[in-house]
Amino acid sequence: MKVEVERLDSTQVRLDIEVPVGDVNEALEETYQVLREQVSIPGFRKGRVPVTILKSRFPEYVNSEVVRHLVVPAYEEAIHAQQLTPLAQPTFEPPLNQLLVQENQPLPFSATVDIRPNINLPAYEELTTDKGSVNVPREKVNAYIEKLQAQSATFEPLDEERAVQENDCVRVDWECFVNGERIDSESRQDVDVELGAGTFHPELETEMLGMQVGETKPIDIKFEQTHLSPVLAGNIACYEVTLHAITEKQLPTLDDEFAKDLGYESYSQLYGFIWNNLVEEERSLQVDEQKADLLEQLIEKTDIAIPEPLVEQYVEQTLQNVQRQLVMEHKTPEEAGIDMETLPTELRRDVIQQTKQSWIFDAIAEKEGIYVTDDELELEIRRAAEQQNRDAQKYASLLKSNNRLDDFRMQLQSQKIYQFLIHRASAKKPLIIT
Repeated sequence: MKVEVERLDSTQVRLDIEVPVGDVNEALEETYQVLREQVSIPGFRKGRVPVTILKSRFPEYVNSEVVRHLVVPAYEEAIHAQQLTPLAQPTFEPPLNQLLVQENQPLPFSATVDIRPNINLPAYEELTTDKGSVNVPREKVNAYIEKLQAQSATFEPLDEERAVQENDCVRVDWECFVNGERIDSESRQDVDVELGAGTFHPELETEMLGMQVGETKPIDIKFEQTHLSPVLAGNIACYEVTLHAITEKQLPTLDDEFAKDLGYESYSQLYGFIWNNLVEEERSLQVDEQKADLLEQLIEKTDIAIPEPLVEQYVEQTLQNVQRQLVMEHKTPEEAGIDMETLPTELRRDVIQQTKQSWIFDAIAEKEGIYVTDDELELEIRRAAEQQNRDAQKYASLLKSNNRLDDFRMQLQSQKIYQFLIHRASAKKPLIIT
């Protein structure tokens, strides 16, 4: 089979393919033989119809069958031989329904197809990222422990009789009504509230000032349409607040007893555990920043053109999915918080970014031999299952049944590639402030 390749641009090629005479004649013979066994023509026994009769009566059928058996396999063979990665279905010239097969003649045709471009990766040392050591100051640890201390606080009723003042601590009940109907999910009993701490609705706090112990007061609050609670969003809620006590907040002493109440042997062990956790959190944040930083540089330093048909197909398909989902949920784009005018532009940006990352990472994996073995995959599935308190085999079966096993493997491969890039990248020079 003859194949000539013409690169039209970095992401599109034209393949001029010629199926040899022998393959054409063989395909014709096989098609006639199959047809002879299928048709019944008066005057001839089944399976004995002469080829000349078949040629004269079924030329279009024979032509389409031979084209079907020869063209696509020849195209796929050519793509494989040329080591090309097609991104979409090819365009044949002439179109397949116009391609004419002739006995004792080769079958020439052309196929134009979008392909993944060759990617020239930058030198890894050209990439820079923050490789500084992670440091968590003692003040941050102290602040975290103070939050734990506040969460363990107790509230004791005051002996004096007086009205509620700013920054008081109070013990209250409240019932929430919307359109006269009690909303159980928004109602509470015996709740200790520290006024001014930002944990309570500011209008409720303001209206509670001056209340006396034992008093019940109705308070109306108008909520915005964007409120997180669907039952409150855009509605006026009536709260019936009952004041049970004005209290004094008492914080526990930060000592071994405090630590033991939280499940630790001593205060020093609690302190060290929290410090280690905060260091791990900072290290995780640093890795996330390194990944984002390196990916941005890779995309910037790697010249890749994404075929426009690929982008348009993704944008159109996603827009159709969004519109279908809105219909199913009986929502307008405004109600769902979607700007249909800017969405296509956002989708274009996202697909271009995602495609570039995918192609760059594929190129790095191939060049550096970075892959995930079956043993590594099994180990990571087991770890993920343990973190979710699941059976490892059942979790693996779930991934397979949901067609997510390949996605899981690709996530692990991406992690290995990021680790490789972080190791090979140069350290950013610290800023010198004078």
